[in-house]
Amino acid sequence: MECGTLPNEDIYAQLKDESVNAGAYDLTAFGRGELIFEVSNPKGSFELYRIGDAVASRDIHAAMYDAVRVCKDL
Repeated sequence: MECGTLPNEDIYAQLKDESVNAGAYDLTAFGRGELIFEVSNPKGSFELYRIGDAVASRDIHAAMYDAVRVCKDL
């Protein structure tokens, strides 16, 4: 049930400029299990991905599934 919960984006917003992909990635490919992103900041020191409740109000299973999709390609 959706209760109007908003994602907590504070940390994500702070880290965006320091990441190599500015937190952006191909969501369609991500849904297929592929992790595709464009390097928009070559001076960045890490890749940044939003998962789970940082994207939308979802349950723990959705967050864990997102994490598996990201971590399998690391």
